[in-house]
Amino acid sequence: MSVTNARWNRARATLMGLAMGDALGMPSQTLPRSAIQAHYGRIEGFVAPFHGHPVSHGLRAAQVTDDTEQTLLLARRLIAHPEGFDHEAWAHDLLEWEAAIRAKGLSDLLGPSSRTAIDALLAGASSEESGWRGTTNGAAMRVAPVGIMTPPEVETVVARVVLTCRVTHNTGEAIAAASAVAMMVSCGIAGRDLDAALNYALEACRLGPLAMQ
Repeated sequence: MSVTNARWNRARATLMGLAMGDALGMPSQTLPRSAIQAHYGRIEGFVAPFHGHPVSHGLRAAQVTDDTEQTLLLARRLIAHPEGFDHEAWAHDLLEWEAAIRAKGLSDLLGPSSRTAIDALLAGASSEESGWRGTTNGAAMRVAPVGIMTPPEVETVVARVVLTCRVTHNTGEAIAAASAVAMMVSCGIAGRDLDAALNYALEACRLGPLAMQ
């Protein structure tokens, strides 16, 4: 297998694994262990959320959430501008995606930081300031495409992560987490072993908040 084919297969497996894990976790998201056990017992496959689920109501078994949808949305934006990142276009992507989610009656799928940022954008805030309160995991959950497209060089990975976080998660903790995830993915795509990848990820996590200044 050529290096190119190996990287392609790893990239494909990254996105497929993300989507499958998202679908497996969908019925239990936000729930404490006691509620999961009461409603499902032990989840060992794709199951539908129970009626009245606080977040996943309306979804079917094996259906993904905003985690996967925003990951693919970001991937398309990065493919459109591989040498840079258009914040205004990304903000527009998120607004269009939000409208589509609302049309499906699934607005509760949005995380709190993305919700706050989108509300700010709709109220007229710029894409430079809309993410100032984004401290949750939304940036990390969707950042895999940055790791897929970027060589495992810490400063390069972190710089791209910072750009993609600005609209919704422009805070040190969010950028630190997203930098660590993107760096792990980048190392995996390059074929590096787990121990080496962890060291790079920790370095990226430390650098992330500093790079946003």
